[in-house]
Amino acid sequence: MQTTYLFPSAWPRRLGHVAMAALLVMSLWLYQERTLLLDIAYQTFLMITEGKPQVMVNRFGVVLIQALPLAGIKLGLPLKVVLLLYSASFPLLFWAFYTLIVRVLRNDYLGWALVFLYTLIVYDAFYWAPSEQQQALGLLLVVFAFALRYPALDRPWMMGIMAVAMPALAYYHPLVFIPFFFLWAYGALTLPELRHWRYGAVAGWMVLVLILKSIFSGNWYDDNKYDTFFKNLIEFFPNYLQLPSNAKFLVHSLQYWYFFPLMLLAVSGYLAWRRRWWLLGLIWVFCLGHLALLHIGSPNASYRFYAEVNYMPLMIYVGVPFMLDIVKRRPHRYWIWLLMGLTVFRLAVIAQHRKPFTERIEWLASHLQQWRSETGARNFYLPLSQAPTDTLLMTWGVPYETLLLSSLESPDSAATLVVLPEPGAHAEALKNGGFLVTEFKDWPLDSLRQGYFEIDKGRYIFMEK
Repeated sequence: MQTTYLFPSAWPRRLGHVAMAALLVMSLWLYQERTLLLDIAYQTFLMITEGKPQVMVNRFGVVLIQALPLAGIKLGLPLKVVLLLYSASFPLLFWAFYTLIVRVLRNDYLGWALVFLYTLIVYDAFYWAPSEQQQALGLLLVVFAFALRYPALDRPWMMGIMAVAMPALAYYHPLVFIPFFFLWAYGALTLPELRHWRYGAVAGWMVLVLILKSIFSGNWYDDNKYDTFFKNLIEFFPNYLQLPSNAKFLVHSLQYWYFFPLMLLAVSGYLAWRRRWWLLGLIWVFCLGHLALLHIGSPNASYRFYAEVNYMPLMIYVGVPFMLDIVKRRPHRYWIWLLMGLTVFRLAVIAQHRKPFTERIEWLASHLQQWRSETGARNFYLPLSQAPTDTLLMTWGVPYETLLLSSLESPDSAATLVVLPEPGAHAEALKNGGFLVTEFKDWPLDSLRQGYFEIDKGRYIFMEK
């Protein structure tokens, strides 16, 4: 008899839909904070300029997220609508994952593991949304739900789906293989119906895909990450416990990601009580191993918003066992109140955290307006020493952010700001105009698509904060 993964009541499933809908509403409400920030602003500029999806370093899953804003660009919709579509695309995809899990694959418990993934360990990542890892982890839970729905995997079409799913996961994000092998090991340890050669063959296929991907489609970004990790592995040996990122993670776990240690303690206590030592060991090995991998690779963890998405797999290591080993095995009608309380609380926390991201937008808008009224110009250069980097976060994205922000009212209101340590190779473009100057490239204005922003051809005005 096939194991059922449905709650006795439909209300937890409905509540999960409400949580996904709330994330969608928040993404529309806070669209500027999410889209006028670094990567999304840059990718929006490129989609408008080049008219095609922006797949970076072979992470092809991004085309799902960019389909709606790119369609808006092709249709000539206003820039505000394009940005709204981009911001909404992320929770819409997450909601689609949730719907696949609970309706098609009939697994309420993994559906709630997905809700936990996008709420309990998310703080900055709601605003810095473009990491493909967030999307890959959702797809991974869909794939695992498929394995639980059809544990025998004894039909050709089932193995065919798994054959396609492995490269899809591998090319979504390079680190998703770690939580994949956790879930596959978890399934083999806890579910006798998964202990067969076909289930093992899927894991073997994933190993082969990873090897082939590394040989034939490596890229400079991932290669640099690997090189940095192995360099640090040698340089910091054996003092790994003294890495600054360890202390930062402990502090941030208490301040922002507290449901990870709380859930880890709850799961650990329950499994110890049940004497399920192999499963308990699996969870701790993956949690500590994942942290070691991240902290050796990035010993300073300088940007919390960037580090947070890499910690998201931790919620799979604890969230899936919490739902399948505690909630499922000990059904109680009061679970719905706990699920609802956790979700409402975290959604409120995420919304309250908008302040620093709103302040970024307000700083850019107010200074552009002030400088335009003072000089009559529309292109500005600010030395890095004068820029409030604690507010702006990474300054390389400022030209794209200000261009989109100022163009929301109308294309001919476009204004740009570039923040550079010194003019350097950009000195001529800054002095003579005719370019959109950015940290990495000076874009000739005649190479840019007209209609969404009309950039002034004049020179850049040197400003001070």
